[in-house]
Amino acid sequence: MKGGWIVGLVGAGLALGQPITVLQGLETKFEKSAPRGNAPVSQGFRQDRLRDVSTFNSWFDQSYLPAYQTQPGWTPQRRAFVGRASAYLGAIRGLAGTDPALGMALAGAFNRLGRMQEANPQYLDREGAIHSYNNSAIILNQLANENPNDPNVRGQLAFVGGRVNALGGSIPMWMSVPIGGGNQQPREQRGIPEAYLNVPVKTSAPTSAEYPRLDEGTLSPGDREQWRELRSRYYNVLATVYSAKNAVAPVQASVESRGLALTPDLVKSSTRMNLSLDLAKNDLEQKQFDSARENLQIAEGEARRILRYVGL
Repeated sequence: MKGGWIVGLVGAGLALGQPITVLQGLETKFEKSAPRGNAPVSQGFRQDRLRDVSTFNSWFDQSYLPAYQTQPGWTPQRRAFVGRASAYLGAIRGLAGTDPALGMALAGAFNRLGRMQEANPQYLDREGAIHSYNNSAIILNQLANENPNDPNVRGQLAFVGGRVNALGGSIPMWMSVPIGGGNQQPREQRGIPEAYLNVPVKTSAPTSAEYPRLDEGTLSPGDREQWRELRSRYYNVLATVYSAKNAVAPVQASVESRGLALTPDLVKSSTRMNLSLDLAKNDLEQKQFDSARENLQIAEGEARRILRYVGL
């Protein structure tokens, strides 16, 4: 799919009514061109993703966010869009390396999701906004580790930190660059001990293999409605699960480097989270919708338990 086709969609205004269609176009481009296995990531691939993320950001600013501000509120379609957009952006983040332009564009995209999630006090999605901003903070921290004096990166870190603090959350404790700039004293935060503050960030992202697949033509109208509802919920839970995975990864690395192990409760939650998500995907593909709903609830509950443990 050519980039001009997507830009044409946005320019024609179709994106306003069909955000999932626009996102599907970007997902399709990514899935067709993403390197397989351990193949190296080319600079050309990153440049293509930079164009795609920039297209997403422009469309979001010009069409999607104004539509939300005109008619605020969380419909199932909007929640599905945010979960799916987070998964898409997270997948690109996993292949972005330390490319500064792509990193800034990705951080900007997560910031846009966060802005929408906190845009209207009546419909505030506090946890969702904090997760979006923390995804941005992880990317910005990686860029700041490469160039700690970049004013654009530090300015964005300050913005993200301010929004998270205003929402009553906290930036992940292993962030090694002070978000306010200067020689600040580390602020005591809840969650992980201060010994883990300088652990390098290791992140992962969902792949297309984790998206459930099902031929809708084989479903009855009632089953098709359930499938679409649960598929949307799956995308939301998938984004939360990867937030939890990326939150606990540097903690696990630091603990294991000291010859220790994670607490049994955290290991149990991680295991249940991953197993339940895998079962939910299998259930959806086997049309076992009641079981899928139950497993999604378990996976999301364990993911949020992990996020609380690390102070998010």
